[in-house]
Amino acid sequence: MTALAMLLVIPIVLWTVQSAWLAAARQPIRWRIDARGGPEHLRLVVRIATQVSLLAVIVLYPFLRGETPSVYYGRLLPHAPAAVHFGYGVASAAVFLSVLCVIWLATQRLVVEVHHARKKWIRRLVLLVPTALFGAFVEELLFRGVLMADLLHADWSPGAAVAISGLVFAIAHYVRTVKRRWTFPGHVALGVLLGVAFLDTGSLWLAAGLHAGGILVIMGVRPFVRYAGPAWLTGASIFPFAGVVGIAALVTLTAIVHHAFGGSTP
Repeated sequence: MTALAMLLVIPIVLWTVQSAWLAAARQPIRWRIDARGGPEHLRLVVRIATQVSLLAVIVLYPFLRGETPSVYYGRLLPHAPAAVHFGYGVASAAVFLSVLCVIWLATQRLVVEVHHARKKWIRRLVLLVPTALFGAFVEELLFRGVLMADLLHADWSPGAAVAISGLVFAIAHYVRTVKRRWTFPGHVALGVLLGVAFLDTGSLWLAAGLHAGGILVIMGVRPFVRYAGPAWLTGASIFPFAGVVGIAALVTLTAIVHHAFGGSTP
C-alpha cells in the first residue's frame, strides 16, 4: 500500500501550495482545490505543483522498492515485440472513438462547428502529439506502473487491483474542482480498461497506447465539434466516453482486450 499512501499525499501538497499562494495574495483559504476567482497565476501554479508531484511519485517509488527507475520501468516497458502493443492500443482507441463520432454525426447529435479561435486550435493541434504522449505515459506510469503494480506486489487479487487502481484513477481526476461530476462512471470504466490492458499484457505499452490514442482523437476533434446531447447518452466536451454509449463502448473494448491478450502475461 506504499503507492496508495504516496498518492494520498498529492492532494495535501496541492492544497498547501494553493493556500500559500492565496495567503500571499491576502485572500481567504479555500478547503477545495479550486483556482476560480483566485489571484493571478494560481491555476498555473497548482498545475505545475500537480505535475511535479506526479513525477516525484513516479521517480521515488522504484527507490522504495530497492531499484532504480530505469530498471523498474524498463521491466514494465520492455522492447519489441511488446512495444508493438502501443500501436495496437492507439489504433484501437482511434477506431472506437471514430466510430462513435460517425454515429453521432449521422444522428445529428454531434455538430461540426469551429468554436475555438484560429490561433488557439492551431496551437492545440501542434501540441497534440506531445500532449497525448506525455499525458498517457505519466498517468500509466503512475496508476498502473506504480499503484496497480504495488497492489499486485502486496498480493491483492488481480480483480481487486484492477478495481482499486481504476477507482483511484477516476477519483484523481476530481481532486480539483471540475465543471462536470457526472462523468465519474466513465472515468472508472476507462480506468478498468487500462488496468485490464496492463494486467493481461504484463507491460504498460498497450495501456499507454489506448490512453494516448484516446487523447489524440478527443483533443484533436474538440475545437471543431459540439455535442448536441443529451449528455447522458453522448457524453460532452472531452468526455465522449462518459455517456451511456461511451461506457458501453469501453466495456466492449475491455472484453476485446481481455479476449485478445488475456493469458499473454509472461
